[in-house]
Amino acid sequence: SQGVRGTGGALVEDAEAAMRVALENAGTSALAVASLHGGARVALALQERHPAVGGLCLVAPDVDPLSLVRLSCPLLVIVGAEDTRVPRAALAAAVAEAGGDLEVIDDAGATFHRNLPQVGRAAAAWLQRLAGG
Repeated sequence: SQGVRGTGGALVEDAEAAMRVALENAGTSALAVASLHGGARVALALQERHPAVGGLCLVAPDVDPLSLVRLSCPLLVIVGAEDTRVPRAALAAAVAEAGGDLEVIDDAGATFHRNLPQVGRAAAAWLQRLAGG
């Protein structure tokens, strides 16, 4: 989109447009969506609205853990060990109930000033498993 960043529904609409372009350009019927912090709300809305979302990777998600329980697609949640914004036990329970994976990055907070490469490696390994590799 052009201009000023939107909020709420506008963010979801922008993400839907980007998803349509990605699906068309890749010539595929499914894709994985990754988000950071509050972007998890947009990723969850996309997954709820579109069966083309074949997986969610939520990095330091800033959402209620209960919103993850009802997911019907592969899920990876990556958090820093020092990130205390979302109660870890509740997050772990919700991810487990959704059948997802929780990756805790040692010596890292919510912004991953340390050990950012581990976030990339965890996401890449999950994507490879998702693709059947």
